[in-house]
Amino acid sequence: MSIELRSWINPQPYAFGLSTSGIDRQAEYFSADQPVVSVDPVHIAAEAREYEASGYDSSIIPQSASWPDVFTVATWALAHSQRLKLIAAHRPGVTAPAAAARALATVDRLSGGRASVHIIMGHHDRQADGDLLDQSSVYARAGEYLEIFNRTLVEPEPFDFKGDFYEVRGAWSGIRPVQAPRPVLSLPVGSPQSIELAARHADVFAIRGQTLDEARDLLETVRTAADRQGRELKGWGNFNVIVGTTDDEAWARARAIETAARALAEHRARTRPPWRPDFNDGRPKPYPDGPDVRDRALFVGLSRLTGTEVAFVGSPTTVADAVLEYHDLGIEIFTLGSHVTNPVEEEARRELLRLLHAAGAAREQIAAVGGAH
Repeated sequence: MSIELRSWINPQPYAFGLSTSGIDRQAEYFSADQPVVSVDPVHIAAEAREYEASGYDSSIIPQSASWPDVFTVATWALAHSQRLKLIAAHRPGVTAPAAAARALATVDRLSGGRASVHIIMGHHDRQADGDLLDQSSVYARAGEYLEIFNRTLVEPEPFDFKGDFYEVRGAWSGIRPVQAPRPVLSLPVGSPQSIELAARHADVFAIRGQTLDEARDLLETVRTAADRQGRELKGWGNFNVIVGTTDDEAWARARAIETAARALAEHRARTRPPWRPDFNDGRPKPYPDGPDVRDRALFVGLSRLTGTEVAFVGSPTTVADAVLEYHDLGIEIFTLGSHVTNPVEEEARRELLRLLHAAGAAREQIAAVGGAH
């Protein structure tokens, strides 16, 4: 089973709230309430090249109601990289499904087959784009949206569709994606509605970073739902990483980032414009109680503070071993978000990615030999 390693690309440099020290920059990265208001072409190109050189296989472009257009950002990043795949986060209900499908096919064609899409529901800010449906209707609409979206990418002839939310007549895309039958489509899972939606329409299901026991239970639920649809999906786990030359060095940095993130949150609370809500308002914080270190090296304390994904902390070997435990559960794609600020940190991250790619290749080889007998 392969391993794909993924990063995030932010459309503009982080707006450092306190200082530009290495720890404060990392605190900014690990804080969810990033007030992106612009787009920086130099920064996007540099991040794409940095992640490609570090050993990442792909990057995701996040989406928010006030942020830059994701397909445009993805296209720019793809134009400034050679191998890196780009995943555009996309919310149903903002763009007509057939138009969105043609946009994805165009980006995939321009990039030589390196584009895919991650369908999100946008719980916290979708009303800003005029989406006022209740949550159950959001999922019902998404089912219709994805049927039209997928059919537009693969149907050889124009088709009609009539549902409760959408009606199209003669929908068809004259531009065909490079990837066949279409680019990869992923969906986050958690609620029963999201699991059923992924089981019917997605190629990949995404889970938030969580403990091994929690991940094992959720993966089993998703696989059961996919089996009912006669389908098999790949798993994608979202995590952050704080890697040091040694475990002690990594944990010292993690605690320093946590302290800086707390100060940054207090600064933002004082300086946030009254018209801009806190990104975390209404979002449940993970692991509100209990120890802040779980399993082998899973740090939940920073996540509890900022609302971002939980982080693996340790040396390259320690973090690689922790990631591979999730790979043993059947997760093949890993977001390992990180922000390095000096050559030592960069080399530790490169070593982590090298270890994971080597382990994935070795496991694939063993599986191939076993399957041949």
